[in-house]
Amino acid sequence: MVIVKKNTSALCCFVATLMVVMAATLLLSSCDARKQMVEPRAFPLPASCYSKHFPNCTDERCKKFCGSDDMPPVSAAFCNDGNNCCCPVI
Repeated sequence: MVIVKKNTSALCCFVATLMVVMAATLLLSSCDARKQMVEPRAFPLPASCYSKHFPNCTDERCKKFCGSDDMPPVSAAFCNDGNNCCCPVI
């Protein structure tokens, strides 16, 4: 019974010390986090379309290109420039 009390006492002391160290670490790390978070950052939003290389792009050809053979033309597709077709993300 004496051995159990000694081990319990040592265990309680160890757990208390561990809690103090964890609390101090938490306090110090939260201070550093506040210094770094001066300006909130926005999450990147997904693009409304993905650009695919399509030489001599015209809007009508781009709409058919994004629709594929089995699908009808995609009305929201457009040409970014003369060589890129922007197909909408579904």
